[in-house]
Amino acid sequence: MKTRQVSFVNAAFRFAVLIVGFQIAAHLSQEAKAPPPPRKKLPPGAMHALNFFAAARAYPDKIISGGGFYRAYESSQATLQKQSPQKSNATKWKLLGPKNVGGRTNAIAINPQNPNTIYVGAASGGLWRSFTAGVGVEAWEYVDTGFPVLGVGAIAIDPVDTNKIYIGTGEVYGYQDATGGVTIRTTRGSYGIGILKTNDGGATWSKSLDWSYDQKRGVQALAISPQNSNIIYAGTTEGTYKSTNAGASWTQVHGILMVMDIDINPQNPDIVFASCGGLGSPGAAVYRSTDAGLNWQQLTNGLPINYTGKTIIGIHQANPRIIYADVANDFRTVGIYRSDDGGDSWRRVTTLDIAQYQGWYSHFIWVHPTDPDFIIAGGIDLWKSTNGGVTFTKKSDWAAWQFGVVPVGGPEGPPHYSHADHHAVAGDPFSPDIIYFTNDGGVFRTTDGGETFEGLNGGYATTQFYNGFSSATSDSTLAIGGLQDNSTVIYEGTDAWRRVIGGDGCWTAIDPFNHNVMYGEAQNLNIFKSTNRGHENSWFSATSGINRSGAGFV
Repeated sequence: MKTRQVSFVNAAFRFAVLIVGFQIAAHLSQEAKAPPPPRKKLPPGAMHALNFFAAARAYPDKIISGGGFYRAYESSQATLQKQSPQKSNATKWKLLGPKNVGGRTNAIAINPQNPNTIYVGAASGGLWRSFTAGVGVEAWEYVDTGFPVLGVGAIAIDPVDTNKIYIGTGEVYGYQDATGGVTIRTTRGSYGIGILKTNDGGATWSKSLDWSYDQKRGVQALAISPQNSNIIYAGTTEGTYKSTNAGASWTQVHGILMVMDIDINPQNPDIVFASCGGLGSPGAAVYRSTDAGLNWQQLTNGLPINYTGKTIIGIHQANPRIIYADVANDFRTVGIYRSDDGGDSWRRVTTLDIAQYQGWYSHFIWVHPTDPDFIIAGGIDLWKSTNGGVTFTKKSDWAAWQFGVVPVGGPEGPPHYSHADHHAVAGDPFSPDIIYFTNDGGVFRTTDGGETFEGLNGGYATTQFYNGFSSATSDSTLAIGGLQDNSTVIYEGTDAWRRVIGGDGCWTAIDPFNHNVMYGEAQNLNIFKSTNRGHENSWFSATSGINRSGAGFV
């Protein structure tokens, strides 16, 4: 009986093992038929390289601190060995240009006592000055502030003592999101170090608003009271600031972020307008103070708020109750609005899409000083109205730019050419038909009230080269590089570089064994090839077999 019981237990055990075995085999079979789990997408090698590059410079921290760059600058100034005069002369750098093509320019100010003296602020070329109203082969000279200034976003000249000048540094369109814009356009720009001031016409400079150690900031607008030049307002990424002692100290008077424009009533300087908002920052709207910045009111009553681009204001100087506001979302104009009662109420006069896809980036409104119905609106191109914005006529065409070797000092195109993407405007204080514009191609002006235009870029070496610049291996007078919004340019041994291809120039190459063979690129991986050293009409597409879908901006 015991033997039979043991045999039964053994049989049951074997049967159970057999059943479990079948189940395991079935499970394994199902697993074998199931698709493998998706592989985790890893960052590209380029991202690893960039992270390593940054980590090595941030060590022992994980990221470079807000003031790290300026501390490094101070350290280099203090510790780098000074070269002897003989050795210094032997290793001195020489500017090659281009001197016939201007670069992106964000700010302009005209000396109110002498309109031949003009200051402009480049996006990454610092501060420049002309004593010839921008006219001539060597019209511009670089103004060395003694500080590490790339982008200049605002300039203000004291109307009483024009030797006193203020500049706001940085170029920021999205709050704490200026990272160069190589792939994502809306991150274009650079951070600044605050506000600098000179008392001697630019010979020496000092810090006024010192943001050297908190550098994820920018200053986009400056306005000096027309009745007391010790009072200055600054529009910054951090809000509206005010100085009552000519920039010796500053106080934040309004905390809404991303102030893109500041305007003061020319007859009552207690009335101040601040346009806030950039790329969807909170509180986007136009604000008004009637008590010199103590209190602020958000203006609505016909004027939109919470736009995603920016708004630029234009006040009629003779009758400042007439005000225009150029309002845009990030990629489309919302409209141009007009107030006839000092900002209490507004009406939209046009929905014409002047800013287009640059609503976050480049547009303005300018009002004639004596005729309130004569306005010029800048966006990608320049538009003019003589009936208060009811109708506009397009006056410039960026696509008319000339290729090849344009002469230093111009012309750069026909009379209806002004480069694309207009950022700032300033009128001659004595001749209202003379108006200056800055755009992605430098400095332009009209002398006939916006009917024709001319480039003023002689010697204004501020173009922005993307990486991928190429030099010939055995010819020191041959090189090629791609520019931000200024096509691809070829150095041929002179100040006037050859402009080719178009668009934003990007990476380039020169065949090391045959310098007649060159490669250039425009945005979105549009690759071109030339077999005769890049001369006009010699470039052809070289993208056959390349999948360009999803390619980055550059």
